[in-house]
Amino acid sequence: MIALKSKIEGKTVVFGNALKLFKEAGLDLGGGWEYDHGMFDTILYQREETTIYLRVPFQVLKGMLDSPNTVIRFQTPFVIKHVMNIGLDEEESPTMTVTGLEQFQAPQDPDAPIDRQHEFAIDAQMKLDQITEDVMFASA
Repeated sequence: MIALKSKIEGKTVVFGNALKLFKEAGLDLGGGWEYDHGMFDTILYQREETTIYLRVPFQVLKGMLDSPNTVIRFQTPFVIKHVMNIGLDEEESPTMTVTGLEQFQAPQDPDAPIDRQHEFAIDAQMKLDQITEDVMFASA
């Protein structure tokens, strides 16, 4: 994992405004969000089973994440590498597989070491800088 320095860290914004700005910049709300926290993310690099993401986590300060009026505060953005598990799932549940509920395996390594760290850090920083000014302008 590579932590990034950014002016966005610690900024408080209205979630609906941030969601719009991040989507325009190519980042989506990550699928693992909860009502009290989440993250925006995008793929920086993907090849075979390796994916490198830029992630911008945040905490909910007021409201719940399913409302556009929710107030959030950004935390430290980071770059992370996932290595997917391509083999058979030893933990699979026959019932879940038959019903179609078990579609994905856990990553083989959800925080693998990142080769070319400097290159990915620069790419991530450039992407983050593209939206930082807009997000700061929309601060609550």
